[in-house]
Amino acid sequence: MKKHFSFWAVTCMVMLFALALPVSAQRTNATDEYKETMKKIMKLSGASTTTDDFSRKLSSMMKFNAPEKDEAYWNEFTKKWKEKIENKVLEMYMPIYEKHLTLEDLKAVVAFYESPVGKRYAETSLIAMNEAMPLLVQQLQTEMFKEVMPEKSERVKRGEQRIKEYEQKKKRDKELYAQAYMLPSDSIVIVPEEVYEKAYENGRSTRPSLYSIERRKNDTKVTFIQPIYWDWQWLYYSPGFKIIDKKSGDEYNVRGYDGGAPMGRLLAVKGFNHKYIYISLLFPKLKKNVKEIDILELPHAKDKELLPSNDDGKSKSYFNVKVKDYQVASGKGNKKVYF
Repeated sequence: MKKHFSFWAVTCMVMLFALALPVSAQRTNATDEYKETMKKIMKLSGASTTTDDFSRKLSSMMKFNAPEKDEAYWNEFTKKWKEKIENKVLEMYMPIYEKHLTLEDLKAVVAFYESPVGKRYAETSLIAMNEAMPLLVQQLQTEMFKEVMPEKSERVKRGEQRIKEYEQKKKRDKELYAQAYMLPSDSIVIVPEEVYEKAYENGRSTRPSLYSIERRKNDTKVTFIQPIYWDWQWLYYSPGFKIIDKKSGDEYNVRGYDGGAPMGRLLAVKGFNHKYIYISLLFPKLKKNVKEIDILELPHAKDKELLPSNDDGKSKSYFNVKVKDYQVASGKGNKKVYF
């Protein structure tokens, strides 16, 4: 990073000084007045500001490599090298400009820089160079890199795109989590151990297990056992849930959660790590002759909008379900399950 800045600073200094001394065509002998006039041009054009900045940065680099030196030493070092750099620039450029510019030419340049338009030009040139040069260097390096190593450049580009997409997903997930509906802990019913051990005897899975079907007076309540594996976990049951009668083909679309949680919104559970809880959905009342059903979580317009990036993409669907195998009696003694 420091080497890069040094190159940039030297480049600015040289280019600015070149702008400050436009080329004409006449030879003259070197004199003290000529040298002093060049120094004045450097000051008026802003080239001196660049050399001052370069000397400070150079001192900082040296200070980093020699921390045992005190502040007084470095103040003197910077002052001395500021003068050395300026003299070195003059030493290199004077013979060249003496071949092409007379003293009168230099005085005309001074007059220009002392004029209102000249002052504005000097200020604008310095600002433009400071703003444009880093961008120019970056663009040129990028284009050169693409030409020299096109294959590597494409890999880098693809890698950058993947990182960008990952960051976008994480940002979106964070927003979704912040907007999730937190289930009230006092409304959550924990599944007894003997029940969930049987339900999940085949091992760990985040997919809920179908637990019961309750035919009620005005609706049908379908309850699932939902595993919770983290202290904070999101849940989502799609508004696309429906029951289909295997015989008639009649469809019963989900109405919502038992307990009133908002359907079509991401849910969150906190504080139930390594527990199993009940989640109940409400459907229209099944006809009496319904014996065998499919319980399907079909795609819904809200799914894409609400599902986080770590969703496994698997729907919660249950086929060839015999109602009598899961049916429980409806009555006042049944505990209301929120989710």
